Amino acid sequence: MCSYVKLYYEYTKLRRHYGRQHSFQDVPAQILDSIKPNICHQRDYILRNPVNREVQATLPQTQHDINTKSLLTHEQGINHTEGGWPREVHLHNEEHLMRHRRRIIHEDNYVHTVLNLVPMMEHYVDQNNAINIYETYFDDMQSQEAVEKYNIRVTNVFRDSFKRPISCIAWTNEKIPKIAVSYSDRTCNLNSYIYLNNDCYVWDICKQTEPISKLQPDNPCWQLACSPIHPELVVGGLVNGIVNIFDIRESTKVISRSIVYNSHREPITALLFTLSRTNTEFFTGSPDGQCFWWDLRNLSKPLDQVPISVRIPVGQEPNLNNAEGVSSLEYHLGLPTKFLCGTESGLVINANRMGRSHSEILSSYWNAHSGPVRAVHRSPCTLRMFLTCGDWTVRLWSEEVRTAPIVVTKPYNNEVTDASWTPLKFSSYMSICAGGIFYYWDFLRKYREPIATLKISKHQLTRLTCHREGESVAIGDVNGSVYLVQLSENMIIPGNQDKHLMSQTYDRETRREHILDARLKEIHLKIRTEAEVTTAPTSNEKSNEDELIQTAEKQYFHIVNNELRQMETISMHSNESIT
Repeated sequence: MCSYVKLYYEYTKLRRHYGRQHSFQDVPAQILDSIKPNICHQRDYILRNPVNREVQATLPQTQHDINTKSLLTHEQGINHTEGGWPREVHLHNEEHLMRHRRRIIHEDNYVHTVLNLVPMMEHYVDQNNAINIYETYFDDMQSQEAVEKYNIRVTNVFRDSFKRPISCIAWTNEKIPKIAVSYSDRTCNLNSYIYLNNDCYVWDICKQTEPISKLQPDNPCWQLACSPIHPELVVGGLVNGIVNIFDIRESTKVISRSIVYNSHREPITALLFTLSRTNTEFFTGSPDGQCFWWDLRNLSKPLDQVPISVRIPVGQEPNLNNAEGVSSLEYHLGLPTKFLCGTESGLVINANRMGRSHSEILSSYWNAHSGPVRAVHRSPCTLRMFLTCGDWTVRLWSEEVRTAPIVVTKPYNNEVTDASWTPLKFSSYMSICAGGIFYYWDFLRKYREPIATLKISKHQLTRLTCHREGESVAIGDVNGSVYLVQLSENMIIPGNQDKHLMSQTYDRETRREHILDARLKEIHLKIRTEAEVTTAPTSNEKSNEDELIQTAEKQYFHIVNNELRQMETISMHSNESIT
C-alpha cells in the first residue's frame, strides 16, 4: 500500500445541516402574562393617610444641564510581549533575529520606511532629552545578593490504561501544540501481553482524561515524527522495519506504508525529518546497520541508502555484515547535509550525505560509551559541540577532538536513559535516569552538579522531549504515563552573555584537551624511547658476541677439515688394497 499522500484535507458539509436562517424584525410590545393582586393579602394592610415614612429603592438622581454621563471603569491587566516577528523566528535566539534583520535590510522599501519614521523618532528623542531619565533613586538602600530560584513542577499527567512503556514522544508544530506518543517495550517479544494493543495516542496538553485521536498501526510502533509544515501528518516507524503514514484528519488507520522488501530488516530505532524544498523528506535508522532516506509522498522505495560501516577489515566492501547497528540519530538545520549517528556498540559517527565515496560519507567516529548511545544532540550554541548519553554518564564532545570528551559528568546512581539540550538556553541541558529523576544542568552556574532535580515517577523514565519554545518538557516512563513538566522563566530565557560565555567555555575545554593529548603523546614517546635504549646491546656486549662468533667459526672449520682429512686417508688405503 503506497498510495499518494494528500498534503491538504478538505472538510465538506451540506447546506441543509446548518439550520434555518434567522429573521430579525421590529415588532410592538405584547403582554405575555398579567398577574392580578391577591384580595386576601390586601385585607391584611391598613391604608394610612398621611404617610410620613420615605422609602427609596434606587439612588437619587437629578436632571440638569451640567450633568454628564456616568463613566464605567474597570481594571484589566495587560501582558506586553515583543511582537511583529514571524512565527518561525525565536525572540530569544540572537542568530534568528540577526538573520531576519539582514533579510529585511536588503529589501527595497526599507530605506523609505526608515525615512518616514525619522521625524517621529526625533520627537521622542527630544522628549527623552527634556526629562532626566538617568536619575538614581534609592541610593541609601543596602544592596543584597540576587538569588535565583529554579522552579520545576508537573502540570499534567497523561496515563495509558494498558500501562504500556513509552517508546517515543513527539510535539506537533502548531500554535497550540499536541503530544503524539507511541507505546511499546523493546525488551519484550511480540507475543507479550503488552502488544495486545498497538494504538498510539495524540494528547491535548490541556485534557488528560482521554486522547483526542488514536493511531492504529498493524504492529508495535517504536518511533514517531510529526511533519514540520503539516501537523496532521504523523510518520511512524514499526517494530518490523516498516514506515507508516497517518493523517489525523482523515482516519485512525494507516493511509500509506512502505513495502517490506524495501524497508529495514529490524525495528526502526530513529526517525527524523530533514530539510528539503517540499519538507516531505525524512530518514530512519535501525539495528540492521542501515540509514534510509524517504519521501512521505511515495514510500514504494527509499530515496537513498547508506550502510553504517566504519570499522571495515582490509579488503572488504561496506555491507550489512560489517555494519554498526543504529540506536539514535541527530540532524540540525544548520548543517543540512551532515548528521550524527549513535550506534549499538557505543560509537558516534560523523556522516556527510553528499560524500562521493563511502569513506567521505562516514568521515570519522568517536568511542563514546561502553553500551548503546541512547541519545545524541548538537548544541544550539555552537554546532561543533554535541552531547551524548549512555551507560551511567552524559558526555560533551567536540568535533575538533577525537580522542576524548571535553566534559564528562560524574556517574549517575542509575542508568541514564535520555538527555537533550534546552532549545533556547545555550548553557543548559536536561537528562533523565532509570531511577525516575529529572535533572537540569547549567554549566555557567554549576559545573559538577545539576542546579535542579525533581522526582518525576517511581518507575523508570524512558523518553524526554522538549518543546521548541523550551517552556514545557514531556517525559515518559515504563508505566505508560506522560508527565508534562513546566520550567520557570530563568530556566528558559538565556542571558545576554550566555552564548559568549558558553563559547569561551567550549574553546577553553577544547584547548585543554589538545594540550592533554599532546602531553600524553610525549609521555608515550618517551617511554617507548627509554624501552628501546634499555633493550639495545652495548659496545662491550657487541664485541663479546663477535669473538664468540669467530671462535665458533674456527671450531666449525677445524672439525670440517679433520673430517675431510680422515675421508682422504680412508680412500687412499682402499686404493692400495685394491692394487
